Amino acid sequence: MIAFKWLSRGAIAPFTGFRWPIDGSWVSAPKGSPAGSGIHACRIADLAWWIGEELWRVDLEGPILERETQIEAPRARLLEHVTAWNPAAFVQACVARTEAFAAESPTAELAEYADFIKTLDAPTASFVASVAAVAARGTKQAFAEERAWQARWLARALDLREES
Repeated sequence: MIAFKWLSRGAIAPFTGFRWPIDGSWVSAPKGSPAGSGIHACRIADLAWWIGEELWRVDLEGPILERETQIEAPRARLLEHVTAWNPAAFVQACVARTEAFAAESPTAELAEYADFIKTLDAPTASFVASVAAVAARGTKQAFAEERAWQARWLARALDLREES
């Protein structure tokens, strides 16, 4: 299954510090690992939940576990670095979206969110824009809806498609 994986600069896993081989070599989770210890990746809908410095297209092998905001497999390999990823453009999209919320419901809080997002990195901007959506719409559901909008923006901007 083809999916996506956010990594730190240099193809390094942000949580484990594991340096991924960029030559297409397969990586396996340790045999007998407990659930949750496999190799995690994203469907397009999951992308906004895990934003990082580098985005890679990955090939997953083995039984795929579907989780709420990610998928997990016992084996994976990096296929392609998505070089179109532009964190500054994504932050600007989050700013514009939050400014639109502020225009619809003019409050000091929403204007402050829009100004604050301008100072943030892409992962934090994604989160703060989602919080701003909750403030604008007044529902907890707005957080997930904003993440879904962000994922659609990423898919369009980076020309990403789901593949099996």
